[in-house]
Amino acid sequence: MISATKTVTRKGRIALVVLAGSVCLTGAAVAAPSQPFTLASRFTPYRLGASTNLSAQAVFGVPGTIPLPATNVVGYGPAGLTVNVSGTATCERLLLEQEGPAACPLDSRLGFGGGTALVALGGEIVKSPFTLDFFLAPREAGHLSFLIYVDALSPVPLELVLVGKEVQGQRPYGFGVAVEIPLIATVPGASDASVQSAFFTLGDRHIAYYHEVRGKQQLVHVKGIVVPKTCRGSGLPFTFTVRFLDGTSSTDEITMACPRS
Repeated sequence: MISATKTVTRKGRIALVVLAGSVCLTGAAVAAPSQPFTLASRFTPYRLGASTNLSAQAVFGVPGTIPLPATNVVGYGPAGLTVNVSGTATCERLLLEQEGPAACPLDSRLGFGGGTALVALGGEIVKSPFTLDFFLAPREAGHLSFLIYVDALSPVPLELVLVGKEVQGQRPYGFGVAVEIPLIATVPGASDASVQSAFFTLGDRHIAYYHEVRGKQQLVHVKGIVVPKTCRGSGLPFTFTVRFLDGTSSTDEITMACPRS
């Protein structure tokens, strides 16, 4: 298990689709001058050197306000954290955009999630739920690449595909992911959409494939996300930076306490 408080921003465009007809709150306020965000996360299971799932929940802004749209998110895990996707399939972005998640091979799926987006319209804050589906994409220049399918559920349908790219941080950090978030206008008189909350779970220890070993088919389980083999001091460090539409950014760091032996 992992502790946390701090955050990353999931997307300012995610729910462009939040318009008429969803849950409304009166007395909507404009974006707050500061852009706080909080993140809670955990590994399941949490054992050093073990394959695991990473789950996280993020909350953005201050209640009663609409956070500025995010344009970029970069997160780094601790040095020693690895992602092993040997044996998995990949999904093509064009197919995902045209046909949705059903077009992607089952063993290209990396995880799922969702959340709530906000938009200011006519003096009110309108909420819209969305879902997230994560898929492995073909490598780019030898680095891992990921697809994030965003689907706003109501009141107006919206599908959007974001691309996450592998990046490497300097110690005490290591493997990381950067996601660019394009700006998408909503409707005349309404603000750009931004995210109030989001959650996701990445990694699936149950995915497996057959590999031929000495002429025989052997079942091999995909390792996926692997916890570092060692943990010292206060724990495993993570850092997240969110850049916003006005050019400002927020960086937060969290430390996950070392697992009990």
